[in-house]
Amino acid sequence: MAFGDSIRVENGYQKNAFTHYPVLIIGAGESGLAMGCRLKEKFGFDQFRIFDRQSGIGGEPS
Repeated sequence: MAFGDSIRVENGYQKNAFTHYPVLIIGAGESGLAMGCRLKEKFGFDQFRIFDRQSGIGGEPS
C-alpha cells in the first residue's frame, strides 16, 4: 500500500486535527454495506469507513 492510502490522523490532538480515510462510503443501507464487503472481498482493501445519518446499521434509528 502506498503512502497516503491508509487511515491516519493528521495533527494529533491539535484543534485542527482530522482523520484521513482513503475511501468513504456514504450510507449504511444494503448498498453501502455491500460496497464495504465487496472492497474487502475483491481487493482485500479494508481502509474505508461507512457513514450514515442514522445511528443504526442499515440506516435504521436505534
